[in-house]
Order: sequence, then structure tokens, then C-alpha cells
Amino acid sequence: MKNSEADTSNPETSEWYERAFQAEYLEVYPARTVEAAEREVEAALRWLSPGSGDRCLDLCCGAGRHSHWLAKSTVDLHALDLSAELLEQAQQKLPEKVKLHRGDMRQLPFEDQFFDHVMMFFTSFGYFEEDEENSRVLAEVARVVRPGGGFLLDLPDRESTLKSLVPNSQRRVGELTIEEARSITADGKRVEKQVSLKGPSGEEGYIESVRLFSAEEVTSMLKQEGWGDIRCYGDWNDQPHRSGESPRMIFSARRSQAESK
Repeated sequence: MKNSEADTSNPETSEWYERAFQAEYLEVYPARTVEAAEREVEAALRWLSPGSGDRCLDLCCGAGRHSHWLAKSTVDLHALDLSAELLEQAQQKLPEKVKLHRGDMRQLPFEDQFFDHVMMFFTSFGYFEEDEENSRVLAEVARVVRPGGGFLLDLPDRESTLKSLVPNSQRRVGELTIEEARSITADGKRVEKQVSLKGPSGEEGYIESVRLFSAEEVTSMLKQEGWGDIRCYGDWNDQPHRSGESPRMIFSARRSQAESK
């Protein structure tokens, strides 16, 4: 990629997120637009308050809909994703100054304290089956953020998700018929979605599986990895988080000045 400083490939695996986040993802979720991301970026910049020239990472950037707005600020923007196809889409849309990287969030291809701030928008955490792997993401983010630097983590509110879950739905996007069947695992810890795609080229499907955390669980995980000054918002309008009432759990945190652990 012409505006990439690193292109770290991953070993071939068959994890659900590798199948889900291909170019077709943009057709399956057309409502997740660049326009919808504007106020989310505005809030993130308000809460983290990066300075001019601060080095920031849009982690799990996808096709760059949040990076689009971050690039309009004065930060030195980097963006990373595992999906080569979505990074190609981002490259076509983002300005040259945005540095694109391919890599795994559990092993970030950056040196220690490389960034001033890291942002993870729209449920890009909790993909891994074991909590130890999810915690490794927070440890990696802590490793690459300087002391006093900021972190934003955007997740769904667990109780609101359970209350509003729609078991089955069907919709049509262009030539695709999309059927989605949603359920909660027996232990109540994960929301899973069976996605079936039917179109001119045939039919295929996959299962999305995301860990549902409580605010207390995330706060504990953040503290364990050296994050402090932890705040949790319930939406992008500065409202405090209320379990079962807020649609989101949006955490902002600061890297502790002292070394963690």
C-alpha cells in the first residue's frame, strides 16, 4: 500500500472475523457510513484531547470511516486492520498522510510507547474466544501508548443488547438477500449471529461471535493492564453509562505514568 509504513501479514486461519470483514462487509452493513462516524470522532477527540501532531492510531480501522474524520484533525494518523480487502478500500478513500498498516491487534507492529492515543470504534473488541486473548489486546495497546496517553474503547452495553436482541431478520441490499439469526450463548457471555448471504453467485454463510462484557469487567481488565482515569459514557453525547439503559459503553482511559505490573 502506497501510504503504508508496515504491512504485517498474519498466518492463515479460519476465524470468523477473517471471513466477516472482507469487502462484502460494506454491502452487508451499508448503514455504517462515513457520515454516521462524524459525531463519534468529534466525541473521541473531545474526550482524549490530542494535541497538534500527536501520533494517533485508529485500531481496527476497517475501510476507514472513522479515519476519514480523524484525518481532518491535526493529529499524525495511523490506521491498522487485519483485513487486506478493507485496507484497500481505506487506501482509495483516505488522504496520503494517513499511514495504513496491516496486523493483528494481539501483536501490534509498533515499538513501545509509539503512540500518544489509540482509538477502537464500534465493537472491535471481544472477538476472541478466550478472555486472556482479549486482555492481550489491552496489554498491547498499553505497550504502544506513552505514559499519560489516551485510549478510547467503544462497546455495546451488555444488558441493553440482551433486552433488544432481535432473534431473526431478513433484508435485501442490492442483489443480496441477507438473513440474520441472533442468539446468546448458554453461558450468557457472547452474542452470536448466523449470517446467510444469497445472491447471483449462490449462497454462503458464517457466524459472528462477540464477547459481551459488563462495565465492571472492562474496567477491571483496563486497570490490570495499567490504565487509569477510566471513564465510561453511555453514548456519544457525554451521557454517563447506565447498564440496561445506555446503548453503548464507551471507555476513555489514560496510560498510567508509572509502569504497570
